[in-house]
Amino acid sequence: MKIKKKWICLFMAGTICMEAGIGDAQAASGKEMERKGSEGGTQIVYAAKYTDTPSEKWPQKNISAAGVESTDMPKETAVPTGSAVAVTTTPEISAAAPTAVASLDITSSPASTQPTAPVTQSPTSPKPTMPAPATQSPASPEPTTPAPTKKPDQKPGRAGKLYFCGRGRHRVKIGWKKAEKTNYYRIYRKIKQKKKYQLVGKTKQNYYLDKGLAAEKKYSYKVIAVNTAAGIKTGKARIGNYNNTTIVHTKHQKYSYKELSGDVKELEKKYHGIVRCRVIGKSEDNRNIYDIVIGNPKAKKTMLVVANLHAREYMTSQLCMDQIEYYLENYYKSQTGGAWGKTLDKIAVHYIPMANPDGTTISQYGIGAIKNADLRRKLRKMKNGSTTTWKANARGVDLNRNYPVRFRKQGNRGSQGYSGKKACSESETRAIKRLTDHLAANSNLQAVVNYHAMGSIIFGGSGLGGRLQKNTDRLYHHVKKITGYASSAGYKSSSGGDGNYLTYIQRVRKTPGVTLEIGRRSCPGPAWEYPSIWAKNKTVVIRAARLFQ
Repeated sequence: MKIKKKWICLFMAGTICMEAGIGDAQAASGKEMERKGSEGGTQIVYAAKYTDTPSEKWPQKNISAAGVESTDMPKETAVPTGSAVAVTTTPEISAAAPTAVASLDITSSPASTQPTAPVTQSPTSPKPTMPAPATQSPASPEPTTPAPTKKPDQKPGRAGKLYFCGRGRHRVKIGWKKAEKTNYYRIYRKIKQKKKYQLVGKTKQNYYLDKGLAAEKKYSYKVIAVNTAAGIKTGKARIGNYNNTTIVHTKHQKYSYKELSGDVKELEKKYHGIVRCRVIGKSEDNRNIYDIVIGNPKAKKTMLVVANLHAREYMTSQLCMDQIEYYLENYYKSQTGGAWGKTLDKIAVHYIPMANPDGTTISQYGIGAIKNADLRRKLRKMKNGSTTTWKANARGVDLNRNYPVRFRKQGNRGSQGYSGKKACSESETRAIKRLTDHLAANSNLQAVVNYHAMGSIIFGGSGLGGRLQKNTDRLYHHVKKITGYASSAGYKSSSGGDGNYLTYIQRVRKTPGVTLEIGRRSCPGPAWEYPSIWAKNKTVVIRAARLFQ
């Protein structure tokens, strides 16, 4: 029995020695032990040295997608077999520790034969695997390649609406609002009836002066914005039409309100920027009374031209519209004394080319052309005679006797001679008076030219006194010399000047003014007489403006 016990003891001792030897061999093969003292016991820290591959490193702290620090450490650490210590499972390692730490409870001496929960490891046990580096942690989001920054769109915008300003019979200046992302513009042109555009120029500005036009042609222009920042990129084309034909026609006798209205729009379009039109009132039959301004609307001085107070004298409207186009066409042209544009920059000229559109319509087309049924009914009750020689407005009032100066009631309602019940009873009179008063009070009105027909004579004024008389005589003699018209000294007016527009200009507004009676034939004047009228009057207004600039 004693011998049996001795063999058992020897077997156990041998087993223990073998395990110790194996543990020492394992420790010597690749692991170091570092002992550190701690309060209340001894803590063993293992610093693993992985040499399997040069790329393996000790795991570092990770930052999770949620922003929480973590380590890719195993929660249990294996202690080599044969150690006289028991391994306890530790909670998750603190993120502050740079290495994996296993907390070990020492429960017996190294000679103890009953280790607590020993962890055995076979010599053939696989080597512990290295945890993935922190940068490769499954918990960490995989690095993503940032999306390439989208290049800004370099396509240019579209030029704004095209505006035209005629610079003579063969030149036009084209303007437009600037387009975005644009380095320059291409300008294409074609005669309107043709199919293909041709490139005529390039510009970095938002305007272009085309000098290659032919007279009496209609053109179409195309402007394209170009951006060269990333190759040649073009914007959408902007198209506009330019009429290089004569607008105001003078070879026909009946120059109507409808034709005048159309001509006004075409002149504004063709000579954009140097001519402006506005409606200053309505006739009794709701037609527009236009104020057409040529030159600088903010000029310190102004001049006023009024025509067609008497309906049958509508050739005066035709003359004024022809003058307007002529001055605009030659606005930039070199003249004796300088381009007319320089004069019109200093003194803007206002035109009321058709002061009596209703009466003109009656004279040209009869009472049936009046739109208002009540006006037509009343007109037919009047003793009219022939409507062709109609002078009054659509209410049978003579507008040249309706102004508030020495007003007295005269005549009867009809084609001519009736003053109205009171001064300024008519909408046409009020509109003209309102503009005259405004220019005199606010825009330094220098002179007024009032066109009538017929007789080829000129009216001035006398008994005005002082500076007014001096400037009136100056204007009178200047215009008389240009036209060659006869003096009105021996002419006696049927109204005596009472309620007369020229009298109002001189006596009330204290402004120099003249009245010119064009033509020699009875009104309405024949078309064949117009060329001689034009020859005598084409420069009257611009030269009068120069006199007072």
